[in-house]
Amino acid sequence: MKEPFNQQLHTEQVETARLWKSHVFNPHAWTRYTLFFLAACCTGGVAWYFRTAEDWGVHWFAFLQGKKGWTEDSTWRMPEAAGIVLPMVVITLGMLVIMQLRDRFFRGTEGTGIPQAIAALKTPEGPIRSLMLSWRIAIGKILLLTMGLFSGMTIGREGPSVHVGACFMYLITKMTHFPAHLVRRGLILGGGGAGIAAAFNAPVAGTIFAFEEIGRSFEKNNAGTIIRTVLLACIVVILLLMLQGMDDPDYLFYGQVNADAGSWNILQWCSILFIGVVGGFLGGFFAQCVVKGTGLVGFFMKINCWVTPLVIGGSLALLGWVSSGETYGSGYPQADAILMEGVEYPWHYPLLKAGASFFSLISGIPGGLFDPSLSVGAGLGQNMIPCVDTLFPGINHKAIIMMFMVAYFTGVVQSPLTCAVIMVEMTGARYMTIPLIGVAIVGYECSHLICRTSIYEALADIFLGNIEARGEKPT
Repeated sequence: MKEPFNQQLHTEQVETARLWKSHVFNPHAWTRYTLFFLAACCTGGVAWYFRTAEDWGVHWFAFLQGKKGWTEDSTWRMPEAAGIVLPMVVITLGMLVIMQLRDRFFRGTEGTGIPQAIAALKTPEGPIRSLMLSWRIAIGKILLLTMGLFSGMTIGREGPSVHVGACFMYLITKMTHFPAHLVRRGLILGGGGAGIAAAFNAPVAGTIFAFEEIGRSFEKNNAGTIIRTVLLACIVVILLLMLQGMDDPDYLFYGQVNADAGSWNILQWCSILFIGVVGGFLGGFFAQCVVKGTGLVGFFMKINCWVTPLVIGGSLALLGWVSSGETYGSGYPQADAILMEGVEYPWHYPLLKAGASFFSLISGIPGGLFDPSLSVGAGLGQNMIPCVDTLFPGINHKAIIMMFMVAYFTGVVQSPLTCAVIMVEMTGARYMTIPLIGVAIVGYECSHLICRTSIYEALADIFLGNIEARGEKPT
């Protein structure tokens, strides 16, 4: 008995010494750590830039509409007629320019960015991944998203954050040797999760999203890498925001929502089923329309690559005119106003916003769908408050809006855990965790009845199919 124990002890000591040598006293290991640190920090830096660019874009478009001056102190406003016409011209021509630049110089940047990260994971390690993850694509994604944010497109910034983060984390594997499991999946998953987390200051949701949606599986040997990447990116964003003068280092994306489901009665708990069904079916219908519409736009682009963008941009301009400018932009200001301030928008706001998000997504320009979907969900929740008050009286109105935001959002992306957790992290409403998870699960099941393949998976397949159809070669 003594000899086997001594052998086991000796083996453990040898293994410990080997780990110290390979992970601590190895110059190559420190090269890997340094590159990993820089890539994660760059992911956070890009997420901060996208946030800043969105703020600038909102102010710029408010100026074009005559709602604000060129500066905060400026008293001059755009004339009323110009405030209607100029935004419509900018968004129409902006769509044409972005789609032309994308197709001529930045192929591979199309779409939200999350389908491209999924497509990269579906592709074996090799030269073909350079068509999805490269410096050219990262630069193009940053440039084209910036143009979209300043052109009033109804797009979010989380998808491009995911794509750029995945690019950064994958590209460091070209600079030095990394373990095979990290090259194959771990670093791409880490970069993608960090993009979500840094965009919304939601590290838990970012980690979950990396497994639930991008990876579609849990891999224990990659978990540590994903968590470290997510945390580093979030820390970088917070530090940069503090340098800008932000007082709260643990900021909430929307703000603190004091809603509590602890005192609900049985009837009020039944609202979870109702809200989940309504939001899930509507979100699933929207996702299916986007998948079908994306294929149609690809077909029409082959027929005429100039008229198609103008038609899409013109549709966005028309929606902006009908909504008095409320459909321009990501939708974050409107969602924040509905949820946090109780601002009432017209009943048609969620319908028009969903339409603007639809045209922006099917165009294939770089831009995400998180913010627009949450904004549509907030508008839907506001419209449904009287109905919910009648059927399930006594529920806090902010709780109703939050549940509709999660239900619709889950219906669109079919990632229930991510959708529930990200809302908790964005509002600090931890006492709403169970209702939000409940509506997310119901919403997912209802959406899945309409849209059998999730929107990101379907768009990833379309993206891979386009690469095969074009017969592209790595550059």
